[in-house]
Amino acid sequence: MASENKQSMGGGGYELRISRLTIDKLGVKLYDKASAVVAELIANAYDADAENVTVNLPLNVQLASQAGGKLKDLKFEIVVRDDGHGMTPDEARAYFLTVGADRRRRNGVDGARSREKKRPVIGRKGIGKLAPFGICKRIEVWSAGGTGGPRGYRITHFFMDFDAIVQDEEKPIPLAVGADDNKFSDRRGTTIRLTNFLAKRVPDLETFLRQLAARFVFATPDFRIAVVDTSGADPAPPVAVDPLSIPVYEETRVDLSTRPVHLENGKTVPVSGWMAMARSSYKHEEMTGVRIYARGKIVGTTRDFNQPAGFTGEFAMRSYLVGEVHAEWLDLDDGEDLVRTDRQDILWDSDYGQELRRWGSEIIREIAKISKAPRRERVRDTFLKNSKIELKAKQRFGDREIVDVAVDLAKSFGGFAAEDELGDEDYVNDLTDIILSVAPHRALMEAFREFSSEATKREVTISEMTDIFDKAQIAELASYAQVAAQRVMVINQLQDLISNPVDEHEYQALLSTANWLIEPSWTVISQNQSLKTFKIAFEVFYKQKYKKDVVLAITHETKRPDFTLMSIDGLLHIVEIKKPNYDFGNDDLERLLNYVEAFTAFFEANAEVSAEFPRGWTIDLIVDGVRITGNQPKYAWKQISDGPSRVVNRRSWWDFLNHARKVHEQFLSIHDAGRARKK
Repeated sequence: MASENKQSMGGGGYELRISRLTIDKLGVKLYDKASAVVAELIANAYDADAENVTVNLPLNVQLASQAGGKLKDLKFEIVVRDDGHGMTPDEARAYFLTVGADRRRRNGVDGARSREKKRPVIGRKGIGKLAPFGICKRIEVWSAGGTGGPRGYRITHFFMDFDAIVQDEEKPIPLAVGADDNKFSDRRGTTIRLTNFLAKRVPDLETFLRQLAARFVFATPDFRIAVVDTSGADPAPPVAVDPLSIPVYEETRVDLSTRPVHLENGKTVPVSGWMAMARSSYKHEEMTGVRIYARGKIVGTTRDFNQPAGFTGEFAMRSYLVGEVHAEWLDLDDGEDLVRTDRQDILWDSDYGQELRRWGSEIIREIAKISKAPRRERVRDTFLKNSKIELKAKQRFGDREIVDVAVDLAKSFGGFAAEDELGDEDYVNDLTDIILSVAPHRALMEAFREFSSEATKREVTISEMTDIFDKAQIAELASYAQVAAQRVMVINQLQDLISNPVDEHEYQALLSTANWLIEPSWTVISQNQSLKTFKIAFEVFYKQKYKKDVVLAITHETKRPDFTLMSIDGLLHIVEIKKPNYDFGNDDLERLLNYVEAFTAFFEANAEVSAEFPRGWTIDLIVDGVRITGNQPKYAWKQISDGPSRVVNRRSWWDFLNHARKVHEQFLSIHDAGRARKK
């Protein structure tokens, strides 16, 4: 079959008249997958009344290698063979080698219906024959057709070479004639052989079958497609292309046969097929969204019928909506062509396309409404699986009832989780931690209710009372652990700031939101009205006395504060910080002495405000080094930081960090030990 002659044995040669632009744009640019190319050849076989199509190709291979900008031919071939009515040399010249003619409008042996089986033909634009040029440079056509006779069916045999066809001159292109041309065959049918490939990859068998299955949904049972893998030494057995199957929630399935599309002129156009919510998110491209078919061949795929972003249930619809829409009116013989040239989508901006968009939005809203329960069930199950909540609850608590409560909470919370975040480990872990923090308290409340109910009916046992106390202890430890874990996180953040010094304002902001870094016994309750009163009064006092502004911070301030205030057990802490590696010098000391004088004077002059802090006040100075020169400055520094009238407590950043870490890591160790004892 592969040998060729330069002249036909009779009836004249074969010529293809086509512009370079057409072959380049409609061949190479539109089809770049092996499955898309094969699908076009299968569609031609269907239109030729074939009942069986066999595709022989190497699977899971690169068809050609590319190195240094050059292609290396690996001698693969793709062969598509059918048992249709074929074509004679005259038919090939009249029909096949005319590119861009609408076959449905031509008069003669065929047109809108196939020649023998009267199938509604798929082909229309007359460019499918060029599709193989998207992946290869040579197409061999062998076809036997006609009425037949004593010698059999007359053979058409020629080659189309991309490099020879794509020329600057728009004139008839003579094609190389095959050795079998004008001979006879005892069988009808067409064989298309593709060789000299570009650097395209053919997927594995499972993927290739899915890709073909997604492209065709033929209503007729007398059309079968088989695929043969030729990548090995011997061809594999043929595998049938079966309809694409997608598991769905049946309760969300909508039968489209009773849901016609209503047009603006009052008329309706029929639709068949179905739409539903898939049981799992899209795992393969071929299963993505709703496939739209006309005449048994895919003409478009949509996830949302071109709806604008922000509609209800958007994420679920874009990730789980599946279905088949059969709309023959998208590809009518004598109507407007509503399918894109590459047959991969419809023209949504056309009048019919806009009506289909509106119709689809109504179906989407309906499915979104009836899919809430299945969707929450799916989200819940995904969260339970990803969080491993039961295992973590067993490890943390060791109490079966608390574990059950944690799982119940996970089912409730999980059903309302952000579905698109369930693959994010941090999101899942944060939600799991919240549930594990709440579970002991929920279990304790349920135990108390049950205990109270039983206590009114009978005398409770020591064992039942002990169980209540055990749950109370676990709940208390869980609360402490949550606080401690949060504090250790802040400590680690502080360590990063110390190791990588930044502006002082960031340290001040951290301390204002985590005052317990100064003294671990500080609680939120300590941040009371007394601090606010002191802040306002002292800022006014300082402005009047020294004619300068001072900013005191209780929480984070927009202005850079001079000090941060906190009250702990009746003692006012006035915190000043310097960035890591800073040396406290003479200018700093002079400024600090002014503040010491101001705080002393303020406390003496405002007895009622000062009474809120019965233990007085102290300045916490966080600075790494001290470099003070001169006898008098050194003496002054010693008096305020180490003498009898000491009012300044200096710590380096690393001492400050070590103190906070030591206190809280001991706390966590105690919690872990208590948990181990309970287990």
